[in-house]
Amino acid sequence: MNTATIIRDQIRALDRFAFGAWGTKDMVNMGDGLKFKTSGMVRWKGQVYVKYDAGQDLYNVDFFRIRKAEVKYDQRLEGVFAEDLVRVIDEVVG
Repeated sequence: MNTATIIRDQIRALDRFAFGAWGTKDMVNMGDGLKFKTSGMVRWKGQVYVKYDAGQDLYNVDFFRIRKAEVKYDQRLEGVFAEDLVRVIDEVVG
């Protein structure tokens, strides 16, 4: 299994409705993590990038938007445990 599949499966195991609630589109395997777009009836719309940090065995989560070919980071959370992924993403995305 690759890292993106593991992250996807961990989020689904924590809350099987999370991706649907966030209006997830365009899931992309980034090699070291999973990137997806949030849309729909959520508070915050943009890109979420969950990266695996092998040294710490934790995740780093980036929330950003792309506007006029510029990446604008809204928030970056480091050292997130797997069991906290849904809660952390849900707090930002809504």
